[in-house]
Amino acid sequence: MSSLAGGPLDGGSARTTFTGSTPPPLRGYRPPRRRASLRWWPRACGFLLDLPMLLAYLLLTPWLLQLVLVRGRAVGSMIQRLGFWSISLPVRERIWIHAASVGEVTAASPLIESLQQTRPGSEVVISTMTAGARDLARQLIPGVQVYLVPLELSPCIHKMLSRLRPDILVLVELEWWPNLLLACHSRSIPVVVVNGRVTRKGVRRLGWLGPLASWMARCPQRVCARSEVDAERFLQLGTAPERIQVAGDIKLDSLRGPDPQQRRIDLERQKGYLTGQFRWTAGCTHPGEEEQVLEAHAQLLEKFPHGQLMLAPRHVERAAAVLELVKRTGLSGALESDRGATRASVIVIDQLGKLDDAYRISDGAFVGGSLVERGGHNLLEPVAAGCLTCHGPSMSNFADMKALLAGQAWVQEIEDGAQLAQLVSRWAAQSGTKTGHRQGAQELVGRLGGATGRCSEMLSEVLS
Repeated sequence: MSSLAGGPLDGGSARTTFTGSTPPPLRGYRPPRRRASLRWWPRACGFLLDLPMLLAYLLLTPWLLQLVLVRGRAVGSMIQRLGFWSISLPVRERIWIHAASVGEVTAASPLIESLQQTRPGSEVVISTMTAGARDLARQLIPGVQVYLVPLELSPCIHKMLSRLRPDILVLVELEWWPNLLLACHSRSIPVVVVNGRVTRKGVRRLGWLGPLASWMARCPQRVCARSEVDAERFLQLGTAPERIQVAGDIKLDSLRGPDPQQRRIDLERQKGYLTGQFRWTAGCTHPGEEEQVLEAHAQLLEKFPHGQLMLAPRHVERAAAVLELVKRTGLSGALESDRGATRASVIVIDQLGKLDDAYRISDGAFVGGSLVERGGHNLLEPVAAGCLTCHGPSMSNFADMKALLAGQAWVQEIEDGAQLAQLVSRWAAQSGTKTGHRQGAQELVGRLGGATGRCSEMLSEVLS
């Protein structure tokens, strides 16, 4: 296992120089021939895996219907789910990036931008697991083809691959699906993992698969782990140490941007928000947390009647239900997409891709999934936006990030909703008097960045 010099844990400078080979010219490019006929055993194993997968889909049907009919989740194109992608055969190097959900799409964005600059002759194609992630990818990365990944059934995956014919598959974070990996193996398509992240729960769950999990761990040619902890977990799963390197978190590169204070001024003017008032955001909240957040805001309004809360549920399809909860508590609320919403006391974010703007126009932030047993969410997003930030005790999925920020005065841990109410009121009383944390946050994000260049360099080595 190798850790790149200047990696995110030692605060060194990133190596961003492109060293890969020149991509093949557009004219006359022929995709590499895949010796599928000589790799019969992966296909045979794939068909064997189809039987339990079909049974799993059958058993999950009531839950899937509940997600669609009750919670309003979008299914997306069933044609694409079956592997019928309307995509032309490749005429140049084709890089397939699979970013399952919204978080992975956000992480992949700076990497795709880097690849477009360093390998201008290449074509990037994105696949996502959810329709929401697909829509966000189209919004964040215009000009790139985006599709829904097929069902985990070998006929669907091979149908898609017969048209896609990628030169490489890039998995963002951890998307190990047996049939997907087997299909790529049968067609000699190299697989790499970027921003590799494995939770303790993930290691335990993969362990249930026994030898299959060990094979999946050995399948990727390279793994760019997000941290030393993640690298050790990949090693524990069975990935060869020479294939692992610690590259850092590519999400950090997307967080670096304009001065937080100036960005706030610009956004407030653009969106029509009142200036000079305390505003805080509760991001990625789950059921059981919104009630505590709203109680904290109600107590804040007793002392600061013009305070404002931006409330962003983890799943935006819950926005209408969260708005009803706001109204039942007696607070004035509106959906962020509604006209005139900027004057409401509680604004419920109901669109993907809006959370970052909410952080950037706020003084403080609470990161959800931490007052309930969900393992928390990304702390660096509000920190990089210039927010005083807090979280609850449940941060097992981001333990390394929590440890990294533990010594910073502008990040605090709370135990319950009562402490949240006290902290938010204290922030409001100090609003405008202490702003040094913004500069410190920008410097921290700058020191930790550079993972995009390291991952881009690794991809060029595999493609060369």
